[in-house]
Amino acid sequence: MLSDAVRSATEADNPALIDLERLCPQGAHLRMYSEREDYFFRARMYGDTHVLVAEDRGMGRVFGVLAAAMKDLYIGGVVRPGAFFFDLRVHPDYRRSILGRHMLVAWKAMERWAQERGAHLIYGLMKHDNTPMTALVDGRLGYRFAGGMTVQSRPVFRRASVRSAPEVIFPENPRLVKSTLSEYGSRDFYPAVFRDSPLSPEMRASGLFSFHQLSSGASWASVGIFRAFRVMRTRVTAIPLAYRILQPVFSAFEPLLPLPRIPREGGSIGYCHVFNHLAEGPEGIRLWRALIAHANNLALDEGATLLTSAFDPDDRFHALFRRGAMNHIEYRLGMKALRPGVPAELARFYPDVRDMS
Repeated sequence: MLSDAVRSATEADNPALIDLERLCPQGAHLRMYSEREDYFFRARMYGDTHVLVAEDRGMGRVFGVLAAAMKDLYIGGVVRPGAFFFDLRVHPDYRRSILGRHMLVAWKAMERWAQERGAHLIYGLMKHDNTPMTALVDGRLGYRFAGGMTVQSRPVFRRASVRSAPEVIFPENPRLVKSTLSEYGSRDFYPAVFRDSPLSPEMRASGLFSFHQLSSGASWASVGIFRAFRVMRTRVTAIPLAYRILQPVFSAFEPLLPLPRIPREGGSIGYCHVFNHLAEGPEGIRLWRALIAHANNLALDEGATLLTSAFDPDDRFHALFRRGAMNHIEYRLGMKALRPGVPAELARFYPDVRDMS
């Protein structure tokens, strides 16, 4: 039985959850929160999800939320059901309060849901500077940290030179499917739903994803693009000191030189995510660079602020993409085995682009 204060979320909770997101900015130095018109958009990208809210019935206020999605994942070369938790938020007024403890009730309820659904593990991604969350995971709930990922962000502020327009290809393109599996299929946490297509049915239905390719002789490259800025943006509440110093300098020279736009406190950021980087043949990397330039131009034309991509630190494209990056965020992967046999050590991590929305 759930506590009276913890229940399943409904569509009627959408306005309250949007407000709650605004009150829970993430990050230590660069602080921001997600703006969505539909709070449940992220959950819909997975299909099989469970969203719990904690409610102060006396005040008629939703003060906490926790969501999880079931995925079939490759871990140690074996497909295992796993529950990915995300969107954990607690209203600032309720942290370290008696009612706030109901979020632990929600967490335990989510673990039970995962076990009932046959999950072998439950896991999530946390910003490395989210000290309260990382301490809670590491010290009280039986979780451990196993690897992580880096999100690199390139500023979108001027058009890049593109010699030839890439071709848009279908997700079921045989070469795309084969190359994606070769590059990423052996990594831990690769979703089994991507075996036959790098898009799930829910991702395809959203109309926000596309794949682009370039070829030259025996060389070929491809990237996926997720237009997240069409459905959500990020509002900045605080910026690091270095950004505040650079802002007037960049503003002064902006009429003369194309310079990156430094985020302002109160301003918004729109993300265009690039994922599933592929390059083959002697000219593959050159073609990949041209695709990144094309993605930059698409983002610029539609008003996005940043071109981002998530990487396992050992990914061969990580060093290439970060050369033009302005900012990066480190994430740690916290996980808890719910059944025996889950490997204690992980191989390279596959960042699911849905997890970054």
